[in-house]
Amino acid sequence: MVSPFIRVSGGLWCALILGAQTPAPPPGPPSGVIAGTVMDAGNRQPIRRAIITLSTVEARPQDAVAWTDATGRFAFGYLPAGRYEVRVTKDGYQAAAYGAETPRRPPGTLQLAAGEVRNDLAFRLKVVSTISGVVTDADGDPLANVQIMAVRPGWQRGKRQLLPAGGASTDRNGRYQLRGVPAGRYVLAAQLLFVFGPALQIRPEAAAGEAQLQYSYPPQYYPGTDRPETAATFTVEPGQDYEQIDFQLTAQPGTAVQGKVVLPPGIKPPQSVFLTAVSNDLGQGVNRGAPVGQDLSFRFDQLPPGSYTIAATATIDGRAYRGVAPVATGSDGGRDLAIMLRPGIDLSGSVSVEGPEAAKHAPGFVALVPGDGVPWNGAPLRANVGKDGSFTITGVPPGIWDINAGPIPPGGYIKSMRLGDQDVLTEEMSIQSSTQAPLKIVLGTRAAAVLGEVTKDGQAARATVLLAPEAKFRHVLSWYRFVAADATGHFEIKGITPGTYQLFAFEEFDPQSIQDPEFLKPFEPEGVTVTLKEGDNPPQKLSPASTNAPEPRAGGEAQ
Repeated sequence: MVSPFIRVSGGLWCALILGAQTPAPPPGPPSGVIAGTVMDAGNRQPIRRAIITLSTVEARPQDAVAWTDATGRFAFGYLPAGRYEVRVTKDGYQAAAYGAETPRRPPGTLQLAAGEVRNDLAFRLKVVSTISGVVTDADGDPLANVQIMAVRPGWQRGKRQLLPAGGASTDRNGRYQLRGVPAGRYVLAAQLLFVFGPALQIRPEAAAGEAQLQYSYPPQYYPGTDRPETAATFTVEPGQDYEQIDFQLTAQPGTAVQGKVVLPPGIKPPQSVFLTAVSNDLGQGVNRGAPVGQDLSFRFDQLPPGSYTIAATATIDGRAYRGVAPVATGSDGGRDLAIMLRPGIDLSGSVSVEGPEAAKHAPGFVALVPGDGVPWNGAPLRANVGKDGSFTITGVPPGIWDINAGPIPPGGYIKSMRLGDQDVLTEEMSIQSSTQAPLKIVLGTRAAAVLGEVTKDGQAARATVLLAPEAKFRHVLSWYRFVAADATGHFEIKGITPGTYQLFAFEEFDPQSIQDPEFLKPFEPEGVTVTLKEGDNPPQKLSPASTNAPEPRAGGEAQ
């Protein structure tokens, strides 16, 4: 039985209509109704417990949520006149929206007049795509706990990389199923995370006293290659089941990695050193620790094949020290490593606020988090900002660090971050033991805003409007913005860092596309270049691009 009430958020009040149980309407202007059905697009059967979200199209949107009954019906009652969006979600199905032919198109707007009844909404949900198969070893035996990932290109820290877009693990029979894979092009990869232990390898003969080798499975890309650039691009179409996408992994012997932690001259040995090997393969960040002896020697026994970053951290006389060394097992993994511990610094600086009513907004904190994928196991690197705007973060080890500062004023933005003469708002902040430059952060109270309209053949057009930073900043993902133009073609984008941008309009758009900044190259001639200042800017007129934005690419284009 479906409850006669719906969950309400943001203040939008309405009730679910079920036959004769409709409650008496509250007094006031004539109210309206939005109702319809949700069906399976394949078998035309009603879908029960689909989630329907009704949203007002206002400056401050309000939402209400209902669920379909056993016949696939839903209804929202006692609605005031206005503009609404309707979205539908259900596990195992692609999401849908009123007025959008595909999930890559912006939702339409339903204009409801006073007292109007719209009970003709019909949604046909498509089953999500699935990829399934079996993972075995070289002898044909099933492998459990293998992670299967659909990866696609991304732009991370200014470098092209393959980033996971979904994953699933094999069961004890080696079977896996990737569910809910959006349409697009992917590379499929299989990796046995070494937290599940080494591979079992039968050896028919062994000499007395011979060291027992441990075997592991390196990552493999479909259809059977160890390099992403030689992998096949796998295209997923909506609502399709892809079966028998199988992997056969070959065990390889692990590599012993040994070395020594080296101290700077005149520094006494620490009581303890924390040592971690971080896997760089497929961006998994899996790590393994190793003990460090009194002579500061260490040894990782039988590291699985792959690329690693080995990090050593220690505290000596209250000061943080850190050292990092890359290693690729199977090539130089057997050589002795020397990891030099380098002292951290006290990073000082200031935070100021500029713009209208800046005096009303006092900055509160500055914090650092690892930006190089190497975990930090010490105390949180955070400092409160003094009344004069100054701060000091003590014990910042050498490495690449991301910066958090705030609180950002409402409607404001981060105006600048500079480490000495370096712009660390758009570039990585690398801290060295020799770093002495102050970190100066400026917050602005008034971000840029731009509005406009999208037209096609002289008529208002619904489209997704993308605001992209100029070419030299395409890697700064936080500067991208995208919004849906409404039924009148109107759009408005707020919270923008002032600067030079390009505006694009797409009738179909996948937000994941911005992970590959080069996807915009074919559309550059159709973009509208704008230089945005703080506050409101002149309105812009756009036309949808001549072709739709492509799916993010896969394969050897990202390494």
